[in-house]
Amino acid sequence: FGDGAARQGALHETFNMAMLWKLPVIFVVENNFYAMGTSVERSSNVTDIAQLGEAYHMPSLSVNGMKCEEVHEAVSEAAARARKGDGPTFLEIKTYRYKGHSMSDPAKYRTKEEVEEYKLQDPLETTAATILEYKFATQEELDAINEKIVAETEACVKFAEESAYPEAEE
Repeated sequence: FGDGAARQGALHETFNMAMLWKLPVIFVVENNFYAMGTSVERSSNVTDIAQLGEAYHMPSLSVNGMKCEEVHEAVSEAAARARKGDGPTFLEIKTYRYKGHSMSDPAKYRTKEEVEEYKLQDPLETTAATILEYKFATQEELDAINEKIVAETEACVKFAEESAYPEAEE
C-alpha cells in the first residue's frame, strides 16, 4: 500500500490482528513522500511511517527503496521471520516517483531540482553500476537484457491492443 493509505483505520485493525495471531505476513508501505499529491509532512504528525507498526510491537523497519540491495536484505529477513512463525513485519520502503500520481497530476507540489536530485539515485542506474562494478555482467549483457525487456513489453502491448474485448458475462 502507499503512504496515503497508512492513515486508514483498517490498516491499524489489520496490524493489531496480525500481531495478535502472529500471522506470517510482510506489510510493505511504499513511501514516495507525496501520497496522491500531499506531502507526508502536511498530512501527518508521524512522518516516519515505520513507527506506526511499533504501536503494535511489530518489528518495523524503514528501508531505502532506492537501493535494491537494501530492499532485498530487509525482505529476506522479514520472510525468514515469517517462516519461523515469529509473526508479521512492517517495512516502510522509502522511494520516489518522478512523475505525478496520474496523468491528470502535473506534480506542481515539488520542484524540478528535487526530482533531478532523486534521479541521481535511480535504482535502475545504481543497480546497473553495481552489477558492472562487481563484474556480475558486462555492459553488453545488460544491453541484451534491456533489449529483451523492450521486445517482451512491445509484444505484450501488441497482444493487448489486438485482443478482442471479453464478453460481458466474462
